[in-house]
Amino acid sequence: MKVKIVVSGRVQGVSFRYFTKQVAVNLTVKGTVQNLTSGQVEIIAYAEERILNEFINEIKKGPSPWCKVEDFQVEKLEQSEATPLSFEIVY
Repeated sequence: MKVKIVVSGRVQGVSFRYFTKQVAVNLTVKGTVQNLTSGQVEIIAYAEERILNEFINEIKKGPSPWCKVEDFQVEKLEQSEATPLSFEIVY
C-alpha cells in the first residue's frame, strides 16, 4: 500500500524528518520524507496497511515537546512504480 501524508504545524526545524525516518526504519516502512516550502512536511510511505497504521500513530506523536502536529492528512495513492528499497530524507 502507498500513502501520501501531509503534516502541518510546528514540524520543521524540530527534527521531525529525522524522527519520521527512525520510526519508518524500525517498522520497515519504505519511502521518503521532505519539507515543503509551505512549512508542512510530506511523507510518501509504502508498507502493509497494518504497518502503515502503526507508523501513522507513532509519527503523530512527534519527536519532542517543541514539535506540534496540528493537522495530519493521509491520502491513499495508486502504486504504479516499484516500492523503494529504503526510507530516505529528501533535502
